[in-house]
Amino acid sequence: MRPSRLADSDLRTTLLAAPVVRSVASVLGVVLAVRLVFFGDPAPAGVLVFGAVIGLLYALIAFGLILVYRANRIVNFAQAEIGAAAAILAVLLVRVHGVPYLVALPLALVVGGLSGWLVDLLVIRRFSKAPRLVLSVATIGLALVFGSFQLILPVVFGATTALGIDSTPIATPLSGFEITIHPLVFDGNSFLIVIGTAAVLVGLTAFFKFTDIGYAVRGAAENLERALLLGIPVARVTSVVWLLAGSLSALGLFLRVPLTGLPIGGSVGPFVLLYALAAAVIARMERFRTALVAAVCLGITEQAVYFSTRDALVPVALTLPVLLVAMLLQRARQSRGQDTGLSTWSLNRDHKLTPPELRGLPEVRYGAKAFFLLILAAVVVLPHLMGPSQQILASVVVIYGIVAVSLVILTGWSGQISLGHWGFAGLGAAVAGSVATRLSGDFFVALVVAGLAGAAVAVVIGLPALRIQGLYLAVTTLAFALAVQVFVLNPRYFNWLDRQFIERPVIFQRYDTEGPVAFLYVCMVFLALCLSSARALRQSRPGRLLLAVRDNPRGAQAYGVSVRSVKLWAFAISGFWAAVAGGLYAFHQGAVDNSAFAPDVSLMLLVIVVIGGSAALPGAMLGTAYMGGLRYSGLSAEWQLLSTGIGALLLLMFLPGGLAQLYYGARDRLLRFIADRRGILVPSLVADKRANEPESDEPVNLELDADRDLGSIRLGSTVEA
Repeated sequence: MRPSRLADSDLRTTLLAAPVVRSVASVLGVVLAVRLVFFGDPAPAGVLVFGAVIGLLYALIAFGLILVYRANRIVNFAQAEIGAAAAILAVLLVRVHGVPYLVALPLALVVGGLSGWLVDLLVIRRFSKAPRLVLSVATIGLALVFGSFQLILPVVFGATTALGIDSTPIATPLSGFEITIHPLVFDGNSFLIVIGTAAVLVGLTAFFKFTDIGYAVRGAAENLERALLLGIPVARVTSVVWLLAGSLSALGLFLRVPLTGLPIGGSVGPFVLLYALAAAVIARMERFRTALVAAVCLGITEQAVYFSTRDALVPVALTLPVLLVAMLLQRARQSRGQDTGLSTWSLNRDHKLTPPELRGLPEVRYGAKAFFLLILAAVVVLPHLMGPSQQILASVVVIYGIVAVSLVILTGWSGQISLGHWGFAGLGAAVAGSVATRLSGDFFVALVVAGLAGAAVAVVIGLPALRIQGLYLAVTTLAFALAVQVFVLNPRYFNWLDRQFIERPVIFQRYDTEGPVAFLYVCMVFLALCLSSARALRQSRPGRLLLAVRDNPRGAQAYGVSVRSVKLWAFAISGFWAAVAGGLYAFHQGAVDNSAFAPDVSLMLLVIVVIGGSAALPGAMLGTAYMGGLRYSGLSAEWQLLSTGIGALLLLMFLPGGLAQLYYGARDRLLRFIADRRGILVPSLVADKRANEPESDEPVNLELDADRDLGSIRLGSTVEA
């Protein structure tokens, strides 16, 4: 018997109200738990309520992350930056031009939605057939572009220096209504956040359960090809999702302004994104209700810990163990769409080595030696052509190059994204500096100990992420990088160096490395060691296993390969070299300053590796050279961010292999010329050439010449009739 319309209405109301009731019950349970945990100095009710309100703002950004993940099966690392650019634009209109708050609020929503729609139109559709890992990296480039907009907007609006860095809250028409919950006073802006978030949650639930486009989003995410066959307008559906995600991000960040303010003239950075990502990961990037509860609980915990410690940085550090525990407790299950698309997490194709048919030729052997000697001469001569400041900067660029090589091992060969690899360098800097100053350890001993510490921590960080397929390692490494900067390297909690200066060593009691040129050569030697070890790994059986596990984990398992062991080895080796680079950085700077290990550097390094070509060691060097060129160019910070982000997007669009694709393309053309000149048949080069040539309409002659002695044709030998 079919229920009546009234019964259908009651059913829908129940379906929409039940998640809200369960969410409220869960939050109340967390509030009681927090009060029990902090019983020594319990946070009053007003602090917990304020934390819940802040958590609702994190939930709005988490909703956008889940929307994009449902539509594209990627993590949008630009989610917070897109909304921040729209929110800062609206705040500048309020403060500089006196636009009313209630006019700026819908304007922020429109600009945020329009930004999301343009991102889908100009970028996401260009990568519709690209691997998901490529598209996720493209969103990191978008984050850098929108971050540069946040730095440029105050200049465009003519804001003064004092206004440009102001992050104080602004008064709104809703500020007059006040209610006191000891010890805080809440105004109408807090009630607006509660009402707005509840409306968004109900609207999104109804959107996915009762609308055709909601079903279309879920179907396209599960199986794109099947959705196209069923006539679903995938492009239109994706545009709607990105429009909603941009508006939600702008709403969450603009509503934050009357409560805590918003820094203008500086990138919002990963701090806001981290809490939203944590809530979305706890919800497995699927459930809005779970994300809401997780975000509110994170907000309550953040404010309770801040009330107890009076340090706003401690709650950021606590996000890492929360994420690790959440992923350990989740079951390693995946949907049908994820299961059929695991191989799309590969970033770039691998570049072939020199064909064995040509390696023994004199022009190839001597040409490779001449090229190597040319690079060696440039490395030896260029430092003496630089000034002292340029030599110091060149050492930093070389240290970044070591981290870039470690990212090639992890990202290019293992297929795992790390958004916080510079955090391992920070840990290595602290360990190496402590060994050198407190234990008076040898320079090389300090670096080896730092590397081992980085390898061990990389395994601990990577182990929970292996239980769930996807980009969860990126989220945990981002949390790790923030924890290292704000907590591990904070002298308030860990006094690694006891304010001692880290002296540069006298190597083998003969070579003083105090001068900038001498230490630059030391960094270059370690870069050469890192490249040699990575090259040896790539040519060994473990290196081949890395590529096999990356491209086809199920196939590798069928041959008895332990996927987890192989990936953990990749984490360990990558963490080792990143920590060694951090140790070199500590000796270079003479101190360990936590401000030097900001997570923004990790994002920049990953994008630079993508620009160079994440699967190739020469690409890491080319990307590092690109970054060095930006540093030497004298561009301001905002234009460096813009150049890096746009460069990454353009290269991913037109050169998926990065700058390494140009390098290997030129090499293959030269080898093809040598093979043609010698009359040597090289199948790999012929296949590459035919793959790049346009298809011909002429029929292919499949007849064999009976007079040709086919037995005389051998691979690597001269072709004779």
